[in-house]
Amino acid sequence: MGERLKNSLWMFICTFGCGLMLSIFPLVQSPFNLVFSLLAFLIGIFFFKRFSTIGSRILFFVLSLIFFMLFTIVIAMIIYIRQNPLPAA
Repeated sequence: MGERLKNSLWMFICTFGCGLMLSIFPLVQSPFNLVFSLLAFLIGIFFFKRFSTIGSRILFFVLSLIFFMLFTIVIAMIIYIRQNPLPAA
């Protein structure tokens, strides 16, 4: 596997995981939400150790925010549909 493809996959996995952990954080009760914030923090530390260039770090931050917003919207839609079922036609 090429080095560039390998780095791209690592970036996708790390940003996907970090965005997911950050979007789950507000949904879980108080003592357990610390686990998700610590996991996001550890993913960030792992990524920053592996990638040292400024461009990749900025891209990690931007993609993590994009995944966070995407997951938050999807989770909000699922919660809304569960709480307000569609009327029978």
